[in-house]
Amino acid sequence: MQGIQRILVIVDTRKARHVALNRATQLARAAHCSLHILAPNPKPDATSAEVLTALSKHVEAEGIEVASQQLWRNNLLDTIVHVRQLERSHLVVKDFRQESFMEKPFSTPTDWALLRKSRVPVLLVRHDRPWENQSMLAAIKADPGDADHQQLNTAIMENARAVTDYFEADLHLASAYPTIMLAMSDKGDGQTNEDRYLKNCQHFAKDYGITEGSIHLVPAPAETMIPDLTRELATSLLIMGTNARSGLSGLTLGNTAEKLASNIDCDLLAVQSRHHMLPLERELEA
Repeated sequence: MQGIQRILVIVDTRKARHVALNRATQLARAAHCSLHILAPNPKPDATSAEVLTALSKHVEAEGIEVASQQLWRNNLLDTIVHVRQLERSHLVVKDFRQESFMEKPFSTPTDWALLRKSRVPVLLVRHDRPWENQSMLAAIKADPGDADHQQLNTAIMENARAVTDYFEADLHLASAYPTIMLAMSDKGDGQTNEDRYLKNCQHFAKDYGITEGSIHLVPAPAETMIPDLTRELATSLLIMGTNARSGLSGLTLGNTAEKLASNIDCDLLAVQSRHHMLPLERELEA
């Protein structure tokens, strides 16, 4: 999210309301970047072309540089990934699609697959209410002994700080921590899991300008803690990480971000560990 110059936004020309485009327009205006509107249409026609032209003109009227196209390449996921690579977009914005009960056991939902395959952060949009001066929540796994998640946490916090700065939003930090056998978790330093997780949260809070009162450390599974906290804080955006799990384990288990997507009422920005290096890569390419 930090240093974005080009946003790829996915639209469905059959719909009357375009929450993803509205959100992408808000972001483009705040970040002073351009938009590329993609309509993934297997059978484009004159009607869909007219809708796309009208949407583009509406964005242009806001003083935003915009390009648009209709394209289809094998399936929805392949189309998005292909255009993202061609346009070298720095963020993908898409409306959240709730999979039906019958679809879930037999396929990997497109949104889940996109979170895994995208080389840039993905924003799944549920609403298009303004983000200015609202609460946003960065959810991390604050286990100081988990090196992989430490790198992912950095990516989460970098992107969270960037988007909250764009909209002058109030950034909160959350982590669940394990409660099983806390009394036996002493590693000789007199600290429990709660102590270690809190210390790590405080480290990130200090680095990213988060107040002590905005740290939320909860002894509960992340899958239940985070949705409850987003509702309690009236969160407009949840920023969290996802691992690029694939194969049978990804199909049957999913990642925490993917499981949560169906259980929250706010927008979701999903990042991967590699995403915190993207702004540096852009500078080197310039």
